[in-house]
Amino acid sequence: MNILQLLTSLSDETSIRAIAAYSKILKENNYNPYVFAPLGRELSYFKRWGAEIARQSASSRDIIYSKATIKEICEVVTSKSIITIHVYDLAGYRAAIQVRKNCPIKIILSLLKNTSERSVIGRLNNTIFGEFIPHVTTTVPSKAAYKDLLTKYSRKNIDLFHVPVPVDFTIYDEKKISQERTISLATQWGMLERPRHIIFTKAYFYSKNWQNQIIKLSINLESLPENTKPYIVVLKDRANKKQLKEFEEKYFKNRNSVLCLMDEIIDIEAALKLSSIYLDLNPKADFYSLNILNALAMGNAVVSWQNEVNKELVPSEFQDYLSGNGDIKKLVAVFTKLLEMDAHKRDFTGRISRNYVLNNFNTKNMEELLIDAYRTLSFSKAS
Repeated sequence: MNILQLLTSLSDETSIRAIAAYSKILKENNYNPYVFAPLGRELSYFKRWGAEIARQSASSRDIIYSKATIKEICEVVTSKSIITIHVYDLAGYRAAIQVRKNCPIKIILSLLKNTSERSVIGRLNNTIFGEFIPHVTTTVPSKAAYKDLLTKYSRKNIDLFHVPVPVDFTIYDEKKISQERTISLATQWGMLERPRHIIFTKAYFYSKNWQNQIIKLSINLESLPENTKPYIVVLKDRANKKQLKEFEEKYFKNRNSVLCLMDEIIDIEAALKLSSIYLDLNPKADFYSLNILNALAMGNAVVSWQNEVNKELVPSEFQDYLSGNGDIKKLVAVFTKLLEMDAHKRDFTGRISRNYVLNNFNTKNMEELLIDAYRTLSFSKAS
């Protein structure tokens, strides 16, 4: 089967990663993946992973699917005998619909943003022509969310496939992280002068609840003895100046803070090696968190809210590290237990977590389910 993947923008790193991962898997399973994309050096990246560049837009800017562009895509579909068009956003989906008016193709839509998935399915369920595969490279719908989608839309001419995260977790191996990398980051965090247990987390400044919860938690942890007192490294995530100012006024003034706000961390693997605990207080809980999976793969203990999604991600032995939403008292108790744990036991729990992730969320599993979805697609008729 010849498959054409539409890429709207070369600045969309998530789509680029998805296309590269898919291309490699499809090529290895005797499919022929093609890419239609803007001009740019990134296209060599696709070639390296097995995709052929079917056509490049005349501009290096984001593709706007004009009538001329639709005509170009139709020419590619005809000349390359394309059976299926795989798109990654609504712009690509609308383009595929226009192409389909002239060519009998099937459409696969892989949404790469979790915020709009339900609303998108709701808008498309009357007009969708092909198959819908909810799949993301940064996050993926949990089994619970997938079942909910299946229940709602399975009778509306939409076939749903659940495909896990296409990430090679073997890169998160602390033995492969050089000492130079960790020393560099430890210096940046001020850890060399004053070593502490490190709790690594991402910020959700848009949520007032998250702000209040992280403040309450850190204030409680400040009172721990010096030998167990942690350092919470918070990776700022799209926080605007107003949100930061409000947060700093609430917490940082006149405090002996255990919080450290970081603008950017390029070496996430080294950050996870330096930390022993990953904290996730994400207020949204319908989709798998790749951050949690990466932390587990590095052997971190994960402390988070207790919900159906996290129950699927965290090994059964460590379900007690999850607490009810907003239960700061339970979080403090969990952290105190983990921070007092000796190095041998901490290493043991880390190995269990890592083995669980490698066995259940590996690239091979994703490959099998993705190819199964394409095989199912190849037996269905393009209406």
